[in-house]
Amino acid sequence: MTDITNKLEQTPTLKFDRGYKWLHWSMAFLVLLMLLALVGFAQEMTVEERMTMLTGHSSIGTIISLLLLVRITKRFVKKSPRPQHIMPRWQQLAAKSTQFGLYFCMVFIPVTGYLTARFHELPVKVFGNFDISQATQQSYNQATFDTLRLAHELGIKLIMVLLVLHIGAVFYHRLVKKDGVLASMTTAK
Repeated sequence: MTDITNKLEQTPTLKFDRGYKWLHWSMAFLVLLMLLALVGFAQEMTVEERMTMLTGHSSIGTIISLLLLVRITKRFVKKSPRPQHIMPRWQQLAAKSTQFGLYFCMVFIPVTGYLTARFHELPVKVFGNFDISQATQQSYNQATFDTLRLAHELGIKLIMVLLVLHIGAVFYHRLVKKDGVLASMTTAK
């Protein structure tokens, strides 16, 4: 029985499990939704409209953060099996660098977003109920808010670059290499 167990553990997996796929595509959808908020926040709006946007933005950010905790646990704590694709060393390094960059951004952006909200001049309510700002508790500090907001925006720009690289690699593997990398994260055969 031990020999069979050892062989099963050594057999490389060809696909991510359902949990990985669900986390990946759910977070991809929510991150895309958050990136669309850039368009919304760039427009002129009333204080009430801005509050609605901030509530939605912080609520979706909270959901992404919770999913990220599950994903980090699955990847780095439980070390769930992941497919190992055969590719040149430079592509492996590029893939790992991009992946770790994405993980960094997925931690950095919510943290700086939360801190930015803490120092926002208006109350920021997650799910419309939980006020995460200090607007009513202390005096508003424009310099602190501006610094944190800049860090948050730089994180967003970095994740956009990394997502372009990530999606570009997907197209490369799907259309040029035709090696099944995309299929490992989808239901395709």
